[in-house]
Amino acid sequence: MTKPKRKKKKQKQFPCNEFRNLKGSKRERLIAERKAKGLTQTQLGKLVGCSASMISSLELGKVNPSVEISIQLEEILSIPSFELFSDL
Repeated sequence: MTKPKRKKKKQKQFPCNEFRNLKGSKRERLIAERKAKGLTQTQLGKLVGCSASMISSLELGKVNPSVEISIQLEEILSIPSFELFSDL
């Protein structure tokens, strides 16, 4: 009995190669406020109720925060979300 062949994943087509690795703007203010409070990404993630990888993705601008995460970050870091996420 042979294994069925796997289908190859179709890669996303980009209109131009220069946009292939483009990410959102890095959120320096979020990083600075987290470090000013003396928190690691893991610690902040536990306080917010999400993973450290989600905090990393937020800081790198790869994802936008949900309303719940945004509210939690406002409360923990004591700064309005429009200052933390000025690119939204």
